Amino acid sequence: MSSLAPLDLLSISPDEQTILRCLTKHPQLTVFDLAAHAGLPLPEVETLVGSLRQQSRIVEQLRGGQRVFSTRFAFRRRAVRNMPAELLHLYDRPADQFLAESPLTAVLPPDAIAQLLAAAQKRTLLPDEVIAWQGHKADHVCLLQHGLAAQTRLKGRHAGHKEGYLHRGSWIGLPEALGDAPTTSTITAVTETTLLSWPAAAFLDFARRHTDFALAIARHLSQQLHACEQSHVQKQRRLWAIEGAQPGAGATTIALNLACLTHQQSEARKTSRTLFWPYAGAASLPFLPPDAASTRKIGLATVAAYADAPDVLLHVEPSGYAPQVHLDMLLGDLFARYETIVCDTGSAPGDERLLRLRGQAHTLITLTRAETAVDAAPARWAALQPYALPGQKRVLALNCAARAVTEIDPRFQLVIPADDAAVAAAEAQQQDLLRAAPDGPLAATLHEVYRRLSLNHEVSLFVPSTMDVSQQVDNSQQVRAALSFLGNLFGGATSSNAEGAWRSEEEGLVTEQVTIVRTFVSRKALDTHLDDVINFATHLKQAMKQEAVAISVDSQLILV
Repeated sequence: MSSLAPLDLLSISPDEQTILRCLTKHPQLTVFDLAAHAGLPLPEVETLVGSLRQQSRIVEQLRGGQRVFSTRFAFRRRAVRNMPAELLHLYDRPADQFLAESPLTAVLPPDAIAQLLAAAQKRTLLPDEVIAWQGHKADHVCLLQHGLAAQTRLKGRHAGHKEGYLHRGSWIGLPEALGDAPTTSTITAVTETTLLSWPAAAFLDFARRHTDFALAIARHLSQQLHACEQSHVQKQRRLWAIEGAQPGAGATTIALNLACLTHQQSEARKTSRTLFWPYAGAASLPFLPPDAASTRKIGLATVAAYADAPDVLLHVEPSGYAPQVHLDMLLGDLFARYETIVCDTGSAPGDERLLRLRGQAHTLITLTRAETAVDAAPARWAALQPYALPGQKRVLALNCAARAVTEIDPRFQLVIPADDAAVAAAEAQQQDLLRAAPDGPLAATLHEVYRRLSLNHEVSLFVPSTMDVSQQVDNSQQVRAALSFLGNLFGGATSSNAEGAWRSEEEGLVTEQVTIVRTFVSRKALDTHLDDVINFATHLKQAMKQEAVAISVDSQLILV
């Protein structure tokens, strides 16, 4: 640990020295307590702590709803261990490479990135340290390079509402600096966090001199505005599209049974109904004959309503508008009625109507029965990109897999097992798979697909296999504790083994086993309980005598 040297004290005023001595003896003081200990008027203490904070000599934190101050100490960083090798390189990247890979700054040429980096200040913040206060105008624009930050809306004396989290690559203060507006929430570091920070005036001047960068910022803010508008219009509505990478991939079977499962889950929660949008028309569905339903008009759509099954789209009237306008009108009418729409979009690659429908899906599942099709998926998705929503989630699934999951190419995010018995039972009984073979592997997989689509955020915890520096241990107890913790918190969790890596000052890069405990959660659950996950990781770190433990949130690595 390093502290102030005597020569450092000569560069600050006597009153600033008094503040530092008070905080060294009594850390975590409020501004009121600090004024009492220092024997100085409150307005003068506010001015002094503002100056010391600008000099990075003290830490301003938000803890338990209170604004507190402490002296800033520096710790020598040691090796970080048990990090998966594919994630370790994130912390080895220099800042210029980080800027070259960030979406907004990636448009800049290398010399411009060097100029932007030269104007930046690199800041390392401690947990709970305040990055920005609500109500303050943004005097800096920051880019989060490592760590995690929380957005909290303070209400009342000690109350606060957590609005979300900011991860690697998130910008802080950018909209406020552009609009000369105050920050709407208080932003604090959750873990040790590294930022690149620019004075707002210098940042905006740089943007004015680099047109491509300014346009990238405009595009980024426009996408955020569109997402807010869409969320307001569609509320929590979901559009899931299933396509086949080739004919016979099984898109209709999976889409129809997924719609049935979604309907059953919605009925259990007593929420809005589910709509199934067939590719080849309702007449081709095996157990939902149109004559067994009542029909109703919903805007441009005619749907069949069933007593114990999802509604089915029968017909869409032409409107005379351009395809994109027609689709937007249609989805607006349908989302006013349905919480979830599940679409079977077939396998035709070039139909504009289907491309636009797939592009408007919040989640697109691409099915194939050929393991070799994994290489063709990026090109197929690239053709869809002009029609796709920003941030669309895409899942590549291997259908009717005959081999074990561990033997299949890991680029498949989903593996659906072959279950001929369930398919035959469903055909014989004229029922969906979930009723005909509820205990079969295909039904279990459909439940997992539904869970992943509904809980579309991922949290992973990396459990080391060593104690202290190099003592190999059986980590099964810690893995069980992590599974139990995440399972109780979020309703389920799984574990898998991987190869981890860490840097040794004596031996260089060392590899060893690490266990990844993973769960899928909703946005609300993530915002509510992420602090609990970090607290659990902190206790795990201490119990296993680690300097840091890694967690991952939506593939963004965080060191605790």
